[in-house]
Amino acid sequence: MIVKKSSAAILSLSMAAGLALATIPGVAIADDGPTDRALSTFREVAPDHVANAVAPEAALSTSLDDTTATVSEEAITIKSDAGTVSLVAPQETEGVEYQPVLMDGGSALIAIVIDSPAAGDVFEFKTLASDESQAKVLEDGSVLFTGSDGSFKGGLATPWARDSKGNDIPTRFEVTDANTIRQHVDLANVASDAYPVVADPWLGAELYGRVYVTNTSQGFIVTTRPSGWGAGYQGVGNIGMWWAHADEVKNKMPTPGNWSLSLQEQLYCHIAGWPVSANPDYDLESWKPQIPWQDQAGSKCQSY
Repeated sequence: MIVKKSSAAILSLSMAAGLALATIPGVAIADDGPTDRALSTFREVAPDHVANAVAPEAALSTSLDDTTATVSEEAITIKSDAGTVSLVAPQETEGVEYQPVLMDGGSALIAIVIDSPAAGDVFEFKTLASDESQAKVLEDGSVLFTGSDGSFKGGLATPWARDSKGNDIPTRFEVTDANTIRQHVDLANVASDAYPVVADPWLGAELYGRVYVTNTSQGFIVTTRPSGWGAGYQGVGNIGMWWAHADEVKNKMPTPGNWSLSLQEQLYCHIAGWPVSANPDYDLESWKPQIPWQDQAGSKCQSY
């Protein structure tokens, strides 16, 4: 689902229970015209894992466990146990449109649709938090939000940008202070006939869906699947927040006390992207010995 909005987006993070947010208008149905064009362009050029995660047009919200995303005419809002995240799109400027997009799995993004170099190449997002939450850019370019106690609050998936012909455009996030994130999109080598250029900050908080345990004669198997947003929020360059992956899977187990370092290393192997398999689920086997994730590359993350 997509709604029409505009220019340098303001990312409002209110993550503590005591912070009251302003009332957000109800969900608006997209008008025909520029919004439809922007959505079509976004779907055509976005990476598959992003385009395939767009929520159905009729959806008013999406949820995954305790996280829910909604989209209004003025904002997207994500509510989870970690707090409430609001992403607000302000007025348009020349050469750029901002389109809030509701995504599957309790996440959302703002598609930046750049129609000409007149838009500039820096798009600034303001973050506001009720606590001392901090933003940090990780090695893979994603952004990690942590609370004052070091807890995981959510993040922005690794940024991407493409022109209308599907060519990748260099882009990166910059954290300038506690309240400002900038997305840089390098338009220097974009041909005049390759506009619009599309990019997005994809915001989420829920990395995995349901976690279930199957008992076998050898032990138990922990099975889970990353959310659409979670699948784009992993990799070796994301190692600085793998602990959040482990914490979420462990805490979603029926018996978190059965979590082990062996299960953790198998999970880390999957996050690193070692297994070559069409199976989207992560199967972690309790009876496997504890072997460092980097030594499991040839075993489909099933340590021997």
